[in-house]
Amino acid sequence: MKSWVQILIFVLILGFFSYVAWDSITKEAAFFGALAGPTLHWALTNKGNKNVIYIKPLTAGWRVLIYDILLATWIIALYQSAGNFDAFLDSLMALSEKTALLMALVGGIFIDYGVEG
Repeated sequence: MKSWVQILIFVLILGFFSYVAWDSITKEAAFFGALAGPTLHWALTNKGNKNVIYIKPLTAGWRVLIYDILLATWIIALYQSAGNFDAFLDSLMALSEKTALLMALVGGIFIDYGVEG
């Protein structure tokens, strides 16, 4: 039952990502997010284990990998739109949809990593 709830949360976060972030994502952010996401997943979630390539679809590990890719892409896109680091931090402090999406992605990672569905 908990895996179905986690999949529902995953779908809701994906919908929220597409609603908030889709128009803001540049080609560069998507490219570097696609590189940084699996690297982040490999380094932090898998703790350097080479089994990152053996993740089965729709499992908790797969969802965390997707969250990592989306998180890296979103952070890069936010930084690009801000222009510099101070403006980037100011945009995160504004408590807007951008910050809510960032927190939803981090929350999704913790839910799937912590509960393991």
